[in-house]
Amino acid sequence: MKKIIVFVMAILLLCGCTSSETTKTNATTTKQPTVETLDTAQTYTIDDQLEFEIIKTSLTKEIAPTNKNKTYQYLQPIDKQHIFIDMILKTKNLSDQEYELHNIYQGTMHFAQEEHDIELAIESSYFTQLSTTDTLKPHEERYVHLYCEVKNENEKDVQMDLKVMNQKEYQYTFSLEEVHEDSQVKSIGDVINCTSSQIVLLDYQQSERIEPSQKGFFYSYHPTENDNQIFVVLSLEIQNQSSLDIDPSQYLYCEYQIDEDIIHSQIILESEDHESISKKGSILAGQKRTLYLAMPILKTQANKEGTLELFVEGNTYEIDWQSYQNM
Repeated sequence: MKKIIVFVMAILLLCGCTSSETTKTNATTTKQPTVETLDTAQTYTIDDQLEFEIIKTSLTKEIAPTNKNKTYQYLQPIDKQHIFIDMILKTKNLSDQEYELHNIYQGTMHFAQEEHDIELAIESSYFTQLSTTDTLKPHEERYVHLYCEVKNENEKDVQMDLKVMNQKEYQYTFSLEEVHEDSQVKSIGDVINCTSSQIVLLDYQQSERIEPSQKGFFYSYHPTENDNQIFVVLSLEIQNQSSLDIDPSQYLYCEYQIDEDIIHSQIILESEDHESISKKGSILAGQKRTLYLAMPILKTQANKEGTLELFVEGNTYEIDWQSYQNM
């Protein structure tokens, strides 16, 4: 009888130990990964694979490349009554591998009590074209759009759940009433030091036509297309510090926003002797040239305040032209 009691107790002890070990294993298995909150002022790195940062969040009618000087392709909502939520991430490949977009970013956006899967598009290296199938090459830095199509609701708060490189999980909550853009403020007279050039902001003015700065007896000029228009003009001096020629139409871009209208820049290049202008041409290696970024607005808008932004080498600069005009 004693042997039977001892045998039963041994079985109970074994069962107790097994149950305890099973509980510990299940606790380890169900442990949730750490979710980090994204900050707009921070750059994030995934091991030696990827580096990214938030450039811009917006509510937009089209997904388009940042530099719109040339003919470009863009994405429109399938339903014309819908609109896009768009987030742009500056993304750098730190590895020797080529990455497909769906292997870099995955996630959802929560908006107006609905959940939407994130779609992806990548800009070309000059920020002039957009693709949904291109890849991020080794050691390449590109702009990637994370977007979704939604109903045009009054709701403005968005929560994004993001997984990067199938490793790290992030969450980001933002308001579409407070559109974020990673831009710096520059004034007329400031110098912008870029990788391939040095840019001096020369002048801001409004004019009915663009003329060379040193006019001879005969000279060509560039007028507005309609008599009811006037140009908003940002004048630049660009010193090409690289060993390659710079095509201004691919290198930089300017836009003027007024009355909910966004006006794209026309690029006018002045000759090296400042006596003529042209809509085509390149800035040769080591050369210094004057450039006019002209945006046509209605004359009825001439006295209204607008926002002027310059985009170059992946950076956005807000031009403080009001303080210059008030001098």
